Amino acid sequence: MKYFKTILIFSAGISVFFCHVDRKLELPPETNKVVQCITNLYGISNLCDDEKEYLDWAKAQKQYKSLKDLTKDELQRLTRETLDVDKTSALFYLRSFEEPLNKKFIGYLDKKEKVIEKKLPNYTKKNILLAMVPGMFYKDNPTVGADGKALRDMAAGLGLKEDVIPVDQTGTVDENAKVICDYVKNRTDVNGIIFASVSKGSGDLKKAIQLCGGEDYFKKAKGWYNIGGLNKGTMLVDGIEDNWRYRWEARSYFFWKGYNYDGFLSMGSGKERPLDFDLKVPKHLLLINVIAVPQFRQVTKRAKPFYEYLIQYGPNDGMTLLADSYVEGAITYPSFRNDHYFQWPIYENRLRAFFTYIVETQFP
Repeated sequence: MKYFKTILIFSAGISVFFCHVDRKLELPPETNKVVQCITNLYGISNLCDDEKEYLDWAKAQKQYKSLKDLTKDELQRLTRETLDVDKTSALFYLRSFEEPLNKKFIGYLDKKEKVIEKKLPNYTKKNILLAMVPGMFYKDNPTVGADGKALRDMAAGLGLKEDVIPVDQTGTVDENAKVICDYVKNRTDVNGIIFASVSKGSGDLKKAIQLCGGEDYFKKAKGWYNIGGLNKGTMLVDGIEDNWRYRWEARSYFFWKGYNYDGFLSMGSGKERPLDFDLKVPKHLLLINVIAVPQFRQVTKRAKPFYEYLIQYGPNDGMTLLADSYVEGAITYPSFRNDHYFQWPIYENRLRAFFTYIVETQFP
């Protein structure tokens, strides 16, 4: 069976942060430990012994009944108390997996991908558009997948129309939100729209929903496939801005490349930032929120310095806190072992099942 790797990109342009953000952080010496990975438990195939230990620990934490109990402050406190971010990551994953809405969705995927393996559905007659809201630098770095080409090709194979919403690759979330609203308003040629967004594109779309989500024309938007979204921005922006050296290097790079640094700043996290509000998902919009939940040893080299910087604030995907990724009321699909760049393989048919779920639910 074929595999598909969803590769997200936050920014190639702030590569200086890779070099400097963790300069003073000393890593412990590497150790070798042999573990068996033969268990199928907690919705994970080939679960390793050490992973199971963390998930067993999470299972025993009875005081946290649901994801809503795992607030940003509580996850930060618990991470500092246990001195082990893998414990709080496992706790977030398990509570996500156990919530009835999410568990029902995962059960659908398990069954549907087997059906798709035998025969692909064809939704051509439904005249549905998959509209991709791309990540930052998607034009200048097409090979890394920020334009969602692999997802768009997969959607086209199911008979869906596909397109990339032409947001500014370094535009502010406010500017890009207006582009998204205008795009939806002008797509009168389709019966419905399913959004797919990655990284900063999810923040752009969140802002668009705040801006025009209540308009009649927006009702044609029926689904949103949100992958590794910066739903509340990222504290990495603040980390750069608070250090004169990182700030100077980042601003210089954006200047020489002709990029909009205000677009970078608009991804900041915290009070009075553009994304500092709770997302109110319109009733007609089905949101499937895919959150990467890595363990420390599984974090990629690309994400590692970001991941280590954010540990002080709690479990994260290497770009944003898990608590900030959560959207109450939405379907949450926790992707165990993956970080923000989704390097672990996901079955193509499972990803196709994400699309069929939205089509079958929202376009009966």
